[in-house]
Amino acid sequence: MSGLAKRFEEYRTWASQAQAQTGKSWLTQLGEIRALKAMGGQCGISDYYWYKLYDDNYLLGRGREDFLGWRAQAKFSLALNPRNAVLPAWDKGVFMLMATAAGLPVAPVRACFHPAARLSEALGRHLKTVQQAGAFLRDPAVYPLFGKPGYSQQGYGAAYLAGFDAATDSIRLLDGQTVLVDTFLKRLLEPVDHRYHRPECGYLFQDSFTLAPELRAFTDWPAICGVRVICLNGPDGVVPIRAIWKIATPPNHVDNFSLGKNGNLLANVDLATGEISRVVGGFWPNTQVLTKHPVSGKPATGLRLPGWDQILDACQRGGAVFPLMKIHHWDFALTDKGPMILELNDVGGTEIAQVHGRGLLTLQSREFLKRHANTSAHPWVKAL
Repeated sequence: MSGLAKRFEEYRTWASQAQAQTGKSWLTQLGEIRALKAMGGQCGISDYYWYKLYDDNYLLGRGREDFLGWRAQAKFSLALNPRNAVLPAWDKGVFMLMATAAGLPVAPVRACFHPAARLSEALGRHLKTVQQAGAFLRDPAVYPLFGKPGYSQQGYGAAYLAGFDAATDSIRLLDGQTVLVDTFLKRLLEPVDHRYHRPECGYLFQDSFTLAPELRAFTDWPAICGVRVICLNGPDGVVPIRAIWKIATPPNHVDNFSLGKNGNLLANVDLATGEISRVVGGFWPNTQVLTKHPVSGKPATGLRLPGWDQILDACQRGGAVFPLMKIHHWDFALTDKGPMILELNDVGGTEIAQVHGRGLLTLQSREFLKRHANTSAHPWVKAL
């Protein structure tokens, strides 16, 4: 079967599922898909089904008009974040230096592998060679650690390092598997994935986090589950517009959603209270709203994320630290010591922020884009 035939078959399956869920005929669905073109968000067939735009009872806000399609997902952030201002969002070493200096809540860096002749003490012990990094990793006293590349996307190259086994010269990971030290060291020099990992930007070893106890009781899994907070950063201050809790499930050691392929979950978060609702495990029409966590069996609504006021405060303070970035996609770890910033993203995956029935291209966002976007480089904004 050709790629085009497979795509058509997928659309046909989605249309049948949408009809079963709502009673809408294929013809009605086609009319609604065509109408999306006039709404400014560049939504198409995939967006119509992924975000359940076929279900009027599921949608919040103004409905379909507020949704941002996959064609405009990157454009949304690129229009607001000039390329000369986004280095801290791509290089975690640069981010850690600026965030630490500004007093933002970040996890201390224990050590940093980097070929530079000299690094700031804020990046911990400077490991200049692979041999030095190997000696560091063979010291049982340094564990547990969380390791992550200075430059990577979607969690590539990151790992929770639970301990060292001298008998086998291997590192024990969160899920109980082991990796030889020499094998692990290769990711310091060679990309884990050429698309997403740049080893020349170094590798950071941070103090490990312990998931907040009330969240550990909910997930029944020790992996850190971060919350993504999307903020508009204008001259009048920071305005959070969406928050999503990314819930890692076994055996994943990171919470990346990755279009639903890893089995992790997403929960909508109330911006005022930090209370979660509408937990889903993928994109529509192939997912569902979960009433309980699939591992712990705990109710999937009513839980309030701990330290929510601290998260909102950190977002406000972060706006002044990175003023030229007009949209911030923050990731916070929710730990037993309070919220800790994991990273600041430039072009955040906006698809995770729209699966719960509320779109990002609201009247507020449209007006903000018109005021602050580079419309010469992004003429699509003028039509909003």
